[in-house]
Amino acid sequence: MSYLPPAPEKLSQLLGPDIPAREWAPISLQDTASYDLMTHAGLSQCIRDQLSSRSASIGVGGYLERRNIYRRSGHFTEGEEARNIHLGCDIWTPVGQEVFSPLDGQVQSKAYNAAPFDYGATLIVRHVWDHDYCYALYGHIQISDIEKWSVGDWVQSGELLCQVGDLHENGGWVPHLHFQLIRDLEGKKGDYPGVAASSQLEFYRNNCPDPNQWLV
Repeated sequence: MSYLPPAPEKLSQLLGPDIPAREWAPISLQDTASYDLMTHAGLSQCIRDQLSSRSASIGVGGYLERRNIYRRSGHFTEGEEARNIHLGCDIWTPVGQEVFSPLDGQVQSKAYNAAPFDYGATLIVRHVWDHDYCYALYGHIQISDIEKWSVGDWVQSGELLCQVGDLHENGGWVPHLHFQLIRDLEGKKGDYPGVAASSQLEFYRNNCPDPNQWLV
């Protein structure tokens, strides 16, 4: 694909139709010096406080956000240049939050990415509309969700796809969904970088378009 068309006009709601817009609020992991984001408790409190201040229950944000939090894991600091730019959208919800397919699609791959603070249980779906397509990565979900789907399975728009996973299955994170759009998977299966180094930003900004356009 040389480009990503505009977001489809008829998208199913990612978290379903029962959560009103007023329950959503922006969440940032920048400028949070008063919290120790290197600890589970500190990150949890940071998310809770931001939601409480906005009288919301669902937090969303993080696309192309620079985050120091990734220094907590060698998964992001190995190599010559550390990775700290988030390429997807994080949706902070309680464990078990249902996630629905925004479009028709086909399961491309699945995996359990077990490195500390990696995706944990991960599903990648090739979503189709008109005569085009884009891959979507759903990370930090429940292990049972990757067990119930087989590669090649078709999913319908609005169908229950997965649920947000708990600490033991989501890579060790405070519960949330990592939702990322990808034009070209570069031959990868069950995994794709969700965090980039500064020198890689131009490529990944083009290959991983803003997923907020698919949130309705």
